[in-house]
Amino acid sequence: MEKKLVKKKLENIKRWWEGKNKKPIVFFAIDEEKQERRNLNLLWKNENTEPNFEEFVDWQIQNLKGIYFLGESYPILSHSWGSRGTPMTMASYLGGKVFFREQTVWVDKTIDNWERFNIEFNPENYWVKKSKELMEKQIKKIDENMLIAMPDLGDALTCFSLLRGVENLLFDIIEQQEIILEKIKEFTDAWKKAHHYFYGIYKEKFPGDCSWLIWAPGKTNACQCDFSTMISPNLFEKFIVFELEQIKEYLDYIVWHLDGPDEIKHVDMLLALPYIKAIQIVPGAGKPPCASSLWLPIIKKITERGKNVIVYANSKEEVKTLINSAPKEKMAISLLEMQVKNRQQAEKIIEWINSL
Repeated sequence: MEKKLVKKKLENIKRWWEGKNKKPIVFFAIDEEKQERRNLNLLWKNENTEPNFEEFVDWQIQNLKGIYFLGESYPILSHSWGSRGTPMTMASYLGGKVFFREQTVWVDKTIDNWERFNIEFNPENYWVKKSKELMEKQIKKIDENMLIAMPDLGDALTCFSLLRGVENLLFDIIEQQEIILEKIKEFTDAWKKAHHYFYGIYKEKFPGDCSWLIWAPGKTNACQCDFSTMISPNLFEKFIVFELEQIKEYLDYIVWHLDGPDEIKHVDMLLALPYIKAIQIVPGAGKPPCASSLWLPIIKKITERGKNVIVYANSKEEVKTLINSAPKEKMAISLLEMQVKNRQQAEKIIEWINSL
């Protein structure tokens, strides 16, 4: 892949953020060679061992071989501790006890008393140092042909649900609202310090900023709150919008990760926030796809309020339905789950989308 090609992809994504595109951006990566991927858990077996980061990053790079990154998709090294998803890293950075599972990283309950729980970002925290080592090695070993993802720091309430326990936190947000608001403020102060710390490493080599979801030309984050499915819109406004208000001046490009139908009840609240520039719709396993009667009115509402939308399609029929539902220039369409025979077929699909 030529270096100029990656630069061009980022320029297209920048125009999408700025509302200057005349067509949707498309993410389509296919593994034509069906190469077996190395399981990075073999190099980072559990929370009590450390990998050889040189070998670890070599394996990450090797796992991208044979994948064609079409449209605006780009090769990226994830911020993962093994082959496990590593979301909500702030729970680890704040002193939570970490356990590695096969596919996820779990953080055990730590908070038994809010008054005694001190929230601050500490660069000497063990997991902060491991994240730093991983990022520094990734930066050293790749060039402009690839990007790296920043750590997925997570949000206050979801991190708190790990550190405190879901049931305990549900009681706390009813019975101890003032202390929870105080701790959210402490969390966002620590969150901004953490992002600034890792962004300082990232920007040594790369333009813009790159969350686990999408690159942006300025500081960005895929904001989310899985815990929000369990609370009312009123509590969403009291706690989660309060959290967003603390970081809105720090970040340049906020995209909201709307994870499944149970979060639809918060859409109107999110659309009222001018600093949210895009919303990603994740339909949810076994739920209706983006190109369905459940989501199409939501997509239309999002774009009518001037925001961009990230959607998913599994067929050409779904693509056409989505593009006909809202202004195509506001769309980012992921085709990562679409089944194709080869690269040529995938390229023809992208050409077809550009012609619509």
